[in-house]
This record gives sequence, structure tokens and C-alpha cells, in this order.
Amino acid sequence: MNKRLVMFLICLALSAGLATWLVSLDDNKTVRNAATPEPATATEAAVPSPDQSSEPTAIPLEPVSNAKMKEYEEDAVAAMEVLQELYLAADKGTASNVVLSDATVAEMVSALGQSGYTAVDFYGNLNVQNAQPLIDFGNGVKAGIEGEACYYVLHSDSTLHANNLAYKDGIASVTTVSVEWDENNEPSIYSSGQYALTRLELTDKGWLICTRDSDSGGSAWAANGNAYTFLRLTAYDDTKRQLADKYMGDQAYSENNLFTCTWSTSDFGELDFNSLFPILYSRYYGTVPLTGSNMGYIAGFENVPDTDLYIAPYEQFQQVICSYIDVDVDTLQWLSDDNASYGGYYVLGSAQEYYNDITPKVPKPEVTDYWYNSDGSLTLKVDAVYPAYGTDCAFTHELTVMDTEDGFKYLSNYVYESENNIIPELVLRSQRKNQIAIVE
Repeated sequence: MNKRLVMFLICLALSAGLATWLVSLDDNKTVRNAATPEPATATEAAVPSPDQSSEPTAIPLEPVSNAKMKEYEEDAVAAMEVLQELYLAADKGTASNVVLSDATVAEMVSALGQSGYTAVDFYGNLNVQNAQPLIDFGNGVKAGIEGEACYYVLHSDSTLHANNLAYKDGIASVTTVSVEWDENNEPSIYSSGQYALTRLELTDKGWLICTRDSDSGGSAWAANGNAYTFLRLTAYDDTKRQLADKYMGDQAYSENNLFTCTWSTSDFGELDFNSLFPILYSRYYGTVPLTGSNMGYIAGFENVPDTDLYIAPYEQFQQVICSYIDVDVDTLQWLSDDNASYGGYYVLGSAQEYYNDITPKVPKPEVTDYWYNSDGSLTLKVDAVYPAYGTDCAFTHELTVMDTEDGFKYLSNYVYESENNIIPELVLRSQRKNQIAIVE
């Protein structure tokens, strides 16, 4: 598949792919004692299926005129030209395709903002530049006022995508224009399209959420993707962003329940240490995440014959877990799946096939508040933003950590009880249990 086709598909999925993790709450650090909440009665809820089963009637969308499309295209090219000097001077990597550094992407997004454009990077590592026009547009839609607004998404491969939102006659739509650099390093449009939106909402938390009509790239094609666009319009405080990165990482809710169940060092509840181990192993040793395909050669673990299971030796498993959680070895062994004849604990690494329509994509953490406690520990209040289910708060939890000389340790996690909670299931835990039952 050539690059242009790949980027065309990416453009179609912009409304599905963008997850810009930006927060709008007060950034002042407060110091207080953490109140002890009542424990949640249920720590893992059944996860509803994403909206993929029904096909709504196609929205009657008035096609964008040729004159309007030409205007959109000219605007996109003009925005791309703002970046030309930076692009020519940038280190583009050594691969056959352009790969811009995070610093270069940040510089380019900033340049767009300084030139008056509303812009953000594709991965949402930066705050939206010039977000106010989108905020005004979102508030106008709430009030039933017709209008337009545009924002630009910059990719690390140097392509730029314009998203022209419109609300007219009660119908919302987005018209996309995608621009790349040609062989002469001049802006060149390589795709464009118009899509109806079944949802266009500015939430109370400041997220602009859009959902494409299924006939134009929404829930029907999103079995392995996401029908929603999420854009955080109010800046995510740098301290909160850094706290989320430091204590939760980019795999926070991925196939472990460290942050999705209520537990403490006096009562570990339903905390699953076997599922947690691959995540903590990666952090402890500074490796890429352990998967079913790399666990053998990265960690050197023994494979259990005729299964996908691996055995993490007792001492190593205990060392990794106990480096981040205060749990004695006997309790750890009692609460975990192990096999004395194999000399260790069962571990099942993730695989790509577990992350399609079988299981929903995982949420992202959004720190909304934090405070230091009298014992020196730090508590983070976190909302799980779940684009796959179209919600900016699938559930809320409080994570408490303690910094140490060597790093930090997790002390507890409390999940707020709500009938609306959407807790990601542990697919691999079920797979592990099933395979262990066969082995034993």
C-alpha cells in the first residue's frame, strides 16, 4: 500500500483517530489531607458494545459547493505554506518516509498558531493553538446557531489535514482537505471529502466531540477503529500532564486493572498481578511492552508448551511487582497464578488480535486534580476519557502514590461508584485463566 493511499485512509479516520488529551481545570497545586472515601461496591462493570450494531438512516447532507471547496483548499495550502521554511530546515529522519521529531512538530504547530490558525498535533501531545474559534463554534451549536470553524491537524510525516466544521439547518458536517509536500517541496492537495456528523457537541469539560454518520465513515467502518473525534479545547495544565505521564504512563488502562479497580496495600481487592506484570516489567527494565511475540527473546521467559503462556521466574516476578507495590511475597503468591513445577508465575503477553472488535479500545487518563497528603503521599484524581464510547468520563478514580529514593510506589486506587461507569475488561486475564485450566 503506497504512502498516498495510507494517508488518504488516515484522513478519512481523522474523526476516529484524534484523541487530544487536554484538560481545563485549575492548575494550582493544593495541599490537604485526602479524605477516605467509601469503597465502591463494584470494581469492574460490564462494558457495553460500541455503537456498531445498528445503521441509522443516512443524514441528508447538502454537498459543499465547488466554490466553497476551492476556498477550503486554498486555505489549507496557505496554512501549509506557513510551515515551508521550517519543513525545509527540519531533520526528516533517515527512513524512506518523512519522520519529524516531536520538537519539530511542536515548532510547526506553534507557527500555525502564531499565524492565526487553530491547530494541534495528531497525537494530542500539545495544547490546541487558538482554540477560541472552536469554543465559540461549539457554544453556538449548543444554542442552535449556524456557523463554521476550522482546525488543522499536523502529522509527524509532515502532512497537514484541515477539518472544516459546519452547522447549517440543524445538520453538522466536516469537510476535510489533506495536504502534503510534493517532489519540489511545494504544498500539494492529495485528498478531500465531506462527511455528515451525527453528533457535534462541546462538553462541560471542554471536549469537542464529533461522530461521523455511518454512511460516511462512522460506526459501521469503525469495528477496528473509532467513530468519534475528541478534541480538548482548553489547555491541559503541564503539571497535570506530567503527573499522568509519570505515574500512569501511555498504557495506563491497557490489559491491567491497577487503575480500574479499588484496592489498597491493606486490601488488594481484585487487583490482578499477573496482568500487571508485563506493564511493570517494561517500566522496571526500560524495555518495550512485553507481548506474546517478544516475551521470549526480550525477557527470556520459558514458554509453556502448546499454549501462549510464559513463566516469569518467582524471584524476578516478585522483584518487579514489589518494586512498585508494597506486598509481601506470600500474599503476592497467594493472589497470583503460579506453578511450582514450572518455577514461576503465568504471564500472557498482549497480541494485536486482542485489540479489534473483540474488545473496546482502552481509555486515556486525564488528571483533573491532585493534592499532597499529610504523610507525603500524592493523590491524583483522574477521569478516564474513552473515545471508543464517546465519553469524556467513563469513570473517575483516585490514585495515591509515594515517591521513593528509587522512584515511586503505588499505595492505593479508589474507583468512584456509578451506574454509568464503563470499565475496560481484561481480555487477556480470561485467556490466561482458560489456558491455565487446560495446562493444569
